[in-house]
Amino acid sequence: MNEEQKKSLRIKYKKLRTAMGNHKDSETLRKFKILNEAFDIGKKLYGNHFTRHRLALDFEIPWTTTIRILALRKANNNTWKLIDDKKISVFKVTMILQTKSITYQDEIVDMVIKNDLSTYDIKKIRVNDYKDIDKERIRVAVERGFARQYSAYTAFNNTIKRLSELCLLEAKHLPKKKINKLRKDLVIVRNKIDGYIEVLE
Repeated sequence: MNEEQKKSLRIKYKKLRTAMGNHKDSETLRKFKILNEAFDIGKKLYGNHFTRHRLALDFEIPWTTTIRILALRKANNNTWKLIDDKKISVFKVTMILQTKSITYQDEIVDMVIKNDLSTYDIKKIRVNDYKDIDKERIRVAVERGFARQYSAYTAFNNTIKRLSELCLLEAKHLPKKKINKLRKDLVIVRNKIDGYIEVLE
């Protein structure tokens, strides 16, 4: 097989991946419209006794599929607009809303779009509070080698400035019980910095 044939097959392979993604999105939306309406009707008929588990049994759909699809009920207006604009797939959104905190829905969706994260990447995202957002952004950037070199430099520069400011803080303003741990952590970071400086030389 020559290079021209390989290139042609790669293009075809990519088109098939796109077609499969479009099919999954179409199916997910179709099922959501049905299950979402059915769930609302079930609640009106049976009250709080009507559950997603009951819905799954009645419609003969796997429990995991029902949970994933109904996760779209948590999507806010901004997320739906991004779906409509084809900025993110419905399938990825269901993954985010099913397993992640909806409090930080906008931030996580934005992270997924900007870094073109796969469903496998989405599973690895860990966000419990707002400070985790920046941690995850940096982790994703490091794993992907920083799409732009300048982003890597900016991340380093911001961290250095922040650490420099904190080093001006007097020890008396720190909790005594935490000083030993802080000292050990700083020594570990210092050793890593020393090692990295050598790499840069």
